[in-house]
This record gives sequence, C-alpha cells and structure tokens, in this order.
Amino acid sequence: MEIQIQRIGLFRPEKNPKSCTLSLDMDWKIDYTDFGNNSVGYTFYMESERGVPLKFKVEGKVVLEDSEKLPGNLSELLLDLGLNIMVEMFNITRDRTISVQNELLSIDEFKGKVKNLEV
Repeated sequence: MEIQIQRIGLFRPEKNPKSCTLSLDMDWKIDYTDFGNNSVGYTFYMESERGVPLKFKVEGKVVLEDSEKLPGNLSELLLDLGLNIMVEMFNITRDRTISVQNELLSIDEFKGKVKNLEV
C-alpha cells in the first residue's frame, strides 16, 4: 500500500494570538472518494477552535498492490500522518524575523549560510 499526498492546506491566523498554545484537541474527519480497482481518494480535515484557531486539509490517494484490500486501520494511519504534517507545517510557518543584507555571495557561501538557519 502506498499513501500519496496530492495537496496540503494549512489555514492559520494572520498573527499568532498572544499567550496561546496549539491544542491537539481537534475535530477531524476523513472523506473517502473515487473508489477504483487499485486506489481510493481521501480528503482529511482537521480544525482547532481552542488555543490557536487552525484549519488543516490533506488530499491524496491510497494506492493498493494487486488484490490488496484496504486495511481496517486506514483512518488511524491517515490521522497520524496528517497530525505529523500539520505540526511540522505549523512550526515552519510561525512568525520569524529574517534580516536581509545586500551583499554578493558565492554559491558555496550561500549554501553554508542556508545550512546554518534554524527551523
């Protein structure tokens, strides 16, 4: 079985609310669509109203091997995958101050500076 991701959407507030945490007490659902012989489409939705208001969506497809059946724990697998992606994206998109300097760098110098950035 292969779980493919075709589209990801993270909808967060423009500004981070003060003194607010990301609560993992969320409402979620998975809609299954496009049942084919060897695949099934899915759309995973997650929404949080407590703490940081956040909406998250993943669209994709589950591709099955020859005569393989959908596993009974598919929703759990998609939930786990979706939560991990959402937390990573939330951390990557948090507010950051980035300073830009107007200087010429060689490609090697630029690569070294990019490697030193913290995520």
